Amino acid sequence: MKASESIANYDIKVREYTNYAIKSIKNCCKNFGPRPTGSEAEKNAQEYMMNDLNNFCDEVTREEFKVSDKAFMSWIRIGVVMAIIAITMFTLGFYVVSLALYALTILMIVLEFVFYKPVLDVFFKKKTAGNVYGVRKAKGETKKRIILCAHTDSAYEWKYTYKTGRKGVAFNIYGALASLLIGLGVSIYAVVANGAFSDIVWLSEGLVVKILAVVLYLTIIIYCFNFSFINYKNPVTGCIDNLSGVFISNAVAKYLNDNDIRFENTEVCVLLTGAEEAGLRGSKSFVKNHPELQNKDVETVVMGVDTICEMDFMKIYSKDMNGLTKNDSRVAKLIQDGAKNAGYDVPTGVIELGATDSAAFSQKGVSAATFVAMNPEPSRYYHTRLDTVEMIKPQAIDAGVKIALETVFLYDEKGI
Repeated sequence: MKASESIANYDIKVREYTNYAIKSIKNCCKNFGPRPTGSEAEKNAQEYMMNDLNNFCDEVTREEFKVSDKAFMSWIRIGVVMAIIAITMFTLGFYVVSLALYALTILMIVLEFVFYKPVLDVFFKKKTAGNVYGVRKAKGETKKRIILCAHTDSAYEWKYTYKTGRKGVAFNIYGALASLLIGLGVSIYAVVANGAFSDIVWLSEGLVVKILAVVLYLTIIIYCFNFSFINYKNPVTGCIDNLSGVFISNAVAKYLNDNDIRFENTEVCVLLTGAEEAGLRGSKSFVKNHPELQNKDVETVVMGVDTICEMDFMKIYSKDMNGLTKNDSRVAKLIQDGAKNAGYDVPTGVIELGATDSAAFSQKGVSAATFVAMNPEPSRYYHTRLDTVEMIKPQAIDAGVKIALETVFLYDEKGI
């Protein structure tokens, strides 16, 4: 049975749940504002969300974990400092030290941002964050489980996304990458040509090494831009990213409760994670603490719902975490078929930069994929002060509610 067949006057009735989601998003923004990872505002917002879920679910819990809100993106400033120290060491003739610093900086970035490994967390003060988990049980024996997943925290502002959009982001990312590779290459050349240690560059007789030093000095201009990429003084409201996903997920639980729909063997859950913007730390914690998700006796799938705003850019991520983590193609197909049942043709694709909570599940063997509706360039509201209630698109929220509902009903009927 399709969701659209579950009650009379479905299209009219489902607007109530769209309106519920929109009203809840606005209330959350008004009452709690920005919600950095582990902040009191995020905790209060989660309590608000829990109060809702308690009306729709049989069990609702909040599971706490420790996390740093700034460690994940700190690789930018740490990398800048390390690169400038490397340039200083090069100038002093300590070429092998410069080489080691460039190599270490690149390794840090790859581990932290490309693979989302928490290598820097040990150096930062920890806060207490939490995941909210609501469960609507099956009538009989639970044989299947579907989890709708969205994150509750909001990001610190990306300065150049706000000021220039894609151009500024591209300049910072590709400029930094080029600068580090240039530094690495220059250091390798200096070690090979002059040995591990030599005279101060400007006291040496080598013309080539002096030219290369000037090239390194020019990269400092790019590093200065990089250093201010994140504005830690301005956490954003995060209306679209990702209160849209939170209350679309809650709307599904509300729909099932209000219309007295309980599946025979399928458990429907809502997971609202903290610390997604801090490197998926919430979803990683949840997977670690819930080994039952990998129990083959109860098939479990996760449908991420993230940043629902621009219908022209609806997509289902079949590959996550910078395109390096493969999500479950069966779950991607399930969401795609659910979207078709709702009247939308949504393609599958790859997230080229960044990650969603689905990646944390996929890495641990839990079947997952994420539904999004955002211009990947990215749009100027992404991680900026523009992500406010003015960005809400009722048509997109309505589509999100319908697609999530149809996916849940389709999963109950056919599984994956």
